[in-house]
Amino acid sequence: MDSRGYAMTAMSFLMVLPALLLVAVLFDMSHTGSSSASTNLGSDAVLQTAKDVERDVPILTGQVLMEEDKKVIQSGKGLQNSRESVKNNLQAKLDSKYEYYGNNTGLKVRCEVRAVDSSAEPFEVEVNSTVWVEKGDISHVENLTQEVSIISPQCRVADPVPFIKCEGHGGVTNTSERIVYGSSLENYFNSRGVPNAGAYENATSPLFIKKCPYDPYKSHGESEGFIVLKNCIDNGYFHESSDGSCFLCRLEGKSTCFHYGFETFVVPAHSPNNTVNSAPCSSDHVIFNDTNPDGSGTYPGNSVIYYQDGGYYFKLFLDNGHQNKYGIIGF
Repeated sequence: MDSRGYAMTAMSFLMVLPALLLVAVLFDMSHTGSSSASTNLGSDAVLQTAKDVERDVPILTGQVLMEEDKKVIQSGKGLQNSRESVKNNLQAKLDSKYEYYGNNTGLKVRCEVRAVDSSAEPFEVEVNSTVWVEKGDISHVENLTQEVSIISPQCRVADPVPFIKCEGHGGVTNTSERIVYGSSLENYFNSRGVPNAGAYENATSPLFIKKCPYDPYKSHGESEGFIVLKNCIDNGYFHESSDGSCFLCRLEGKSTCFHYGFETFVVPAHSPNNTVNSAPCSSDHVIFNDTNPDGSGTYPGNSVIYYQDGGYYFKLFLDNGHQNKYGIIGF
């Protein structure tokens, strides 16, 4: 090939070179875009899964609380350590649920329950957990503190204390909404030497824990004809109380604890007899306060007639402190 041929070949190569460079650049840009899209998809999957776990924890906690509550009620025996029992049961449910992700989605998911405890809001339980989600080289770690309601439609729990306290004294029965004591409460009082036990023969108290909507509480007694107090009792409401126990401690059979809890009324059966003017205070944390062996933790209250139907009297027995709390003054 002469010099003119070499020159033509070199010229042709130089003309083609920009096109080759352009193809290489476009290929690299396409590869980079594909990698970026893949990374974004992986990141979205990880974050969405973390949000799913965040939603799952309260739901599963509610299921565990109902399971533990049912177990206590059926056995009549309180839990030794309710916080550990709920924590361990919840952890098992979470582990079982998220084992699926590793086997079927390529996502590694772990939720460690660090603690289950009472909340500052007595009708809630606090759950602290840590969530890990990984997919390839993408990971997400988050610490969660969640308040789980014990009065929501998804978590309807019954009061376990009466079932535990009266187990060895004849036991209690229940309707769909009320705990019925029969003679068990009178037997419980007599075993501790508490006077006027007969006032609570066939007494009742609320079965399911429901928060009283009548706030402030003084409106109970200040309403005309005690109508608010009667409606509260008829509906079986519970009230916030610094003396009453929280739900987790109730699962252990405690009527009082150091946490901010709640109380309800144990209601004597209505009677044509209005001669009993003093009997154990009707607040449940007083009735079931057996921390003192001599029965002194259960102190008396004075008769409060909140409704009268013909010759029948509907009454509570409340000490001065509870009368003041609920706006019942002058009895």
